[in-house]
Amino acid sequence: MIPWVEPVQWTFENIDVNEDASPSELRHLADFLSKKHFDLVINLPMRNGGARRVSNFMTHGYRTRRLAVDYSVPLVTDVKCAKLLVDAISKLGGKAPRMKTHTDCLSSRRMIKLPGFIDIHVHARDPGATEKEDFASCTAAALAGGITIICAMPNTNPAVVDHQSFAIAKERAALGARCDYALFLGASSENYTVSPEIAPLAAGLKMYLNETFTTLKLTDLSIWVKHFESWPKNYPLCVHAEGQTTAAVLLLASLHNRPVHVCHVARKEEIQIIRAAKEKGVAVTCEVCPHHLFLTTEDLERIGHAKGQVRPMLRTIEDQQALWDNMNIIDCFATDHAPHTVEEKESEKPPPGYPGLETILPLLLNAVNEGRLTMEDLIDKFYRNPKKIFNIPDQPNTYVEVDLDEEWIVPTAMPFTKSKWTPFAGMKLRGRVHRVVLRGEVAYVEGQILVNPGFGQDIREVQRLAKSQTHPQAPTVEVTSRPNSVLERLLSPNYEKLNGVQEISVETNDFSHLFQSGKGNVYLTSEVEARDSVKPTQRCISPLLTTVSKDQRIFNQLPPTVHLQNSHGLAGQHILTADMFSKEQLNDIFNTAQTLRIAVMKERSLDHFLRGKILASIFYEVSTRTSCSFSAAMLRLGGRVIHMDGTTSSVKKGETLEDTVAVMAGYTDAVVLRHPEPSAVARAAQHCRKPMINAGDGVGEHPTQALLDIFTIREEIGTVNGLTITMVGDLKHGRTVHSLARLLTLYNVNLRYVSPPGLGMPEHVVSYVAQRGIPQEKFASLEEVLPDTDVLYMTRIQRERFLSQDEYNQVCGHFVVTPQVMTRAKKKMVVMHPLPRNFEISPEFDTDPRAAYFRQAECGVYVRMALLAMVFGRC
Repeated sequence: MIPWVEPVQWTFENIDVNEDASPSELRHLADFLSKKHFDLVINLPMRNGGARRVSNFMTHGYRTRRLAVDYSVPLVTDVKCAKLLVDAISKLGGKAPRMKTHTDCLSSRRMIKLPGFIDIHVHARDPGATEKEDFASCTAAALAGGITIICAMPNTNPAVVDHQSFAIAKERAALGARCDYALFLGASSENYTVSPEIAPLAAGLKMYLNETFTTLKLTDLSIWVKHFESWPKNYPLCVHAEGQTTAAVLLLASLHNRPVHVCHVARKEEIQIIRAAKEKGVAVTCEVCPHHLFLTTEDLERIGHAKGQVRPMLRTIEDQQALWDNMNIIDCFATDHAPHTVEEKESEKPPPGYPGLETILPLLLNAVNEGRLTMEDLIDKFYRNPKKIFNIPDQPNTYVEVDLDEEWIVPTAMPFTKSKWTPFAGMKLRGRVHRVVLRGEVAYVEGQILVNPGFGQDIREVQRLAKSQTHPQAPTVEVTSRPNSVLERLLSPNYEKLNGVQEISVETNDFSHLFQSGKGNVYLTSEVEARDSVKPTQRCISPLLTTVSKDQRIFNQLPPTVHLQNSHGLAGQHILTADMFSKEQLNDIFNTAQTLRIAVMKERSLDHFLRGKILASIFYEVSTRTSCSFSAAMLRLGGRVIHMDGTTSSVKKGETLEDTVAVMAGYTDAVVLRHPEPSAVARAAQHCRKPMINAGDGVGEHPTQALLDIFTIREEIGTVNGLTITMVGDLKHGRTVHSLARLLTLYNVNLRYVSPPGLGMPEHVVSYVAQRGIPQEKFASLEEVLPDTDVLYMTRIQRERFLSQDEYNQVCGHFVVTPQVMTRAKKKMVVMHPLPRNFEISPEFDTDPRAAYFRQAECGVYVRMALLAMVFGRC
């Protein structure tokens, strides 16, 4: 008998799984999958359109595949594999195939996760020309193209040139934008006096110096000079400058000693003069557009000469090749997305411009597949460099999933832009956007936009609010580094070249040594402003490395009106309790930890971070993970560690904790302290003039353990919000759970407590959590809570907290995790433990994928690396 293979349709309504349902009540796909009624699922993603149907937030196909993975049912998603499998089954002659049930997915596709990309050159046409595009359609197209931030150009109607027009554009964007955004201010012949007032709210200043689709063209050289003089140097100044105008602009930038960004470079002579300027130390950055990289004048016959109008015009093959040959000089990729209606483009006087938001990333991915670009190039020029040049903040929990292998042909019109044509129609590409997550929300998946107009945020408003909350008074001049700029340089291929501190004497007026030619040549606009704000007799930190080996000495040389700002607010602070952290600080710590983790995995050198710094490690209680991970973190960052304990020091002679800490603070730059008495660390901190970190104070708190626990949850599950977290064991004496419960109040979670009699969570912790609106439940049985638990946090019964062995024996062994017990738990959950363990987790469970406790211990190194770097003010 030959097995039948039959395609079926399944309802997705009421998809919740009913574990107690009888076989006759199984009506939904989730029911069949959860009860393992399927041995194999074959689900092939639809491509190139097709009848996609959306249920809630994603397609039926995506939900089917997601369910199969969640319930560990073998899954095939590749059509070739499916055909081979079906053919093989047909040849078995009725024998059931042997399945490798531990395999949950078979696919020939390469799905990778990339950062949310940044397009610094977008014409949204809103206000004034919404028949061409508006913020809703423009940002939908951006998300479909893997772009999560756009910078909108000012050549609208009215043009964005003053407070009133900027407010109009800002209101339109707030109502319509689906992704995050910033708005450019346009330079006019009259607004050079008011533009500095708007600078903090704008993406930058845009100067139109050549003919294009705008009323803002500037032909008077004296007006150029006034804008160069009045626009603040710590905010981006961008120019539309072609041919000889490019040389004039670079001369002005050199004379005024300020950064400038050249838009859409297209000609051989333009990229050559920019290369020469960079080699001479001119602070210039530039961008290139996909139509100049992938199209030439020879494509005009296919596109049509009317539709082919664009500014700058398409150039020759020689010009195009010059761009590719000088890829190391190009800082950014940008679309110059300039939509017009088909009717306009086919008219006798067609306006210049191409749509490009939905095609730029697939074009670049195709170039990666062809070997013309590296993935590092793509990320540098479409994410890292735009982020640095335009001072763009981090977008938490934002990423793009792409299929590197999907082959498709660009249609005549892309689905989301109102401009229903594309110059790339008919091109065969390999690589496509699969899913976009923006600030934790699935914004795009498989051809569907899932966020509404208005979801996007003005990134300048986000920065302004964050700054006002962190620094309510700001009368002084600030030397501000870009968010995570030091860490992002770790991922640059040229990082090894930047391995020291440069001291800059401003009185020389020679800045050529600040700007190195070659790959990764990005200059931050605030760096020149900071340099010029220092009096001629002063020195400041090199703009190439704001936090490196000699900076403490340089800090002391800064004038009193200049200070370095760390946006996270942890520099120089004691770390004593979990209560001290905000949600924003947690995101900063975790993002830094993840960046450092990647650098460690890539074997990048990090020893410049804390070179010359010494950490005092004082442990009055025994420790393995906390002590060793702090030491490993310090050593990986280039620092050194002095160890001290209560058994081999003057504590044996009666020296007090306060005296010990005061002495050790004089020897070192920071102190990590563990003590058996609750509140002892906080008391000692009053006598410590250096930053002190609480490594555990008896049955009190352990804040750094809570940090690494939440980091682990994020890494293992992908999010913290919406989870049910069950804490098991000695909750009365467990300082780890005291801190973790407090820190989890910053998230939307459900907490459950399981403990032996008399060892429940202390009332002061329960009260603290309740006051912050977090649901809490107490249980006496582990089996009772397992089915709904997402994170099972086991703790040991602490023998050292009991007066006698008999008391300990009475409460020991109540709750033990074994493979048999865990059959009641979800397939997609994790088991964590701060370690050491005794009997509460069977070693037989260690091979289960849900056993995360050893990975959790490793995460402790990266989190403590991040925390040390931030406390020392190095990032």
